[in-house]
Amino acid sequence: MSEALTFNDLRKRLGADNKVDWIMEVLAESNPIMDDIKWAEGNLPTGNQTTVRTSYPHPQLRRINRGVKAGKSTTKQVVDTCCLMEAYSEVDVRLVQLAPDKQSLRRSEDTAFLNGFTQDLSKYLFYGDTTKNPDEFNGLSIRYNTFDEEKGMAGYQCINAGGKTAGKQSSIYIVDWGDQGVLGIYPKGSKAGISIEDKGEQITLDEQGGKYRALVTWFSWDAGLSVKNIRKVACVRNIDLSNKPSDKSQARQDMMEKIIIAKNRIVNPQKPVAYVNEDVYTEIELMLSDKNNVYVTRQDLAGGIPKLYVQGLEVKRCDALLNTEQVVK
Repeated sequence: MSEALTFNDLRKRLGADNKVDWIMEVLAESNPIMDDIKWAEGNLPTGNQTTVRTSYPHPQLRRINRGVKAGKSTTKQVVDTCCLMEAYSEVDVRLVQLAPDKQSLRRSEDTAFLNGFTQDLSKYLFYGDTTKNPDEFNGLSIRYNTFDEEKGMAGYQCINAGGKTAGKQSSIYIVDWGDQGVLGIYPKGSKAGISIEDKGEQITLDEQGGKYRALVTWFSWDAGLSVKNIRKVACVRNIDLSNKPSDKSQARQDMMEKIIIAKNRIVNPQKPVAYVNEDVYTEIELMLSDKNNVYVTRQDLAGGIPKLYVQGLEVKRCDALLNTEQVVK
């Protein structure tokens, strides 16, 4: 597998004059998670095959004149596939002719499509499920959907927040992106990010079958998710925000403790990030005004958006995460 790079890394390597620079910038800025993902080329035309170590050999104690038995590790093969996303933009030629800045009009439309791609990809990263739709890839909610006390199992990385109301749950996902952990992947022989081709002026049909001239742009993005080390992800599942506790301060403190437990289950953390939805983010931020707060801090950046931390773990809002998850058992 090739070196993993974020979109901003790719921008720097391509250079500011490359037309791909603008695309990478939009992708990185459109959704917080897009700025964090490291991308690497897979080793398969459809995705990537990873060898995951399932057990390690351990040394034996020996005595003089007494030997030890041979040992070995065990591994398993995991194949992650990419989904193929495509779209066409069709802008009426007459509309372009009327625009005072024709290039800006098309750029605005292209930006809207790019944002749509990142929104869908973010959804697949968390909720993709090949059993429901084989054209998707399995997201984190499918890979981490059980609880287990055995270290090394995916279920051990999941902390139960205790919610019990069906269809009213949310989750927090802590991800440590990197070459040896969690990666965005693209098929062997292709490239990271969206491909855009200007197809020029074409005759297009409207919904009623009428013809008109349009400027057509084709968009394509092949992307997937690879988890090389299951201990590079941790999550808090079954967060029930529909429940109205009598002691909100204590409820928020309980959530902070669950986040800390999950954070500490990331093995050899490099730069993990916690992704939460709007409501969970608000609950965490409200801890700043709690007189008993010892967990949450905020870093105010000059001219930038303040950053929120739970015991040093950066928290980012991700609108792809829902409040309508089912209870994980």
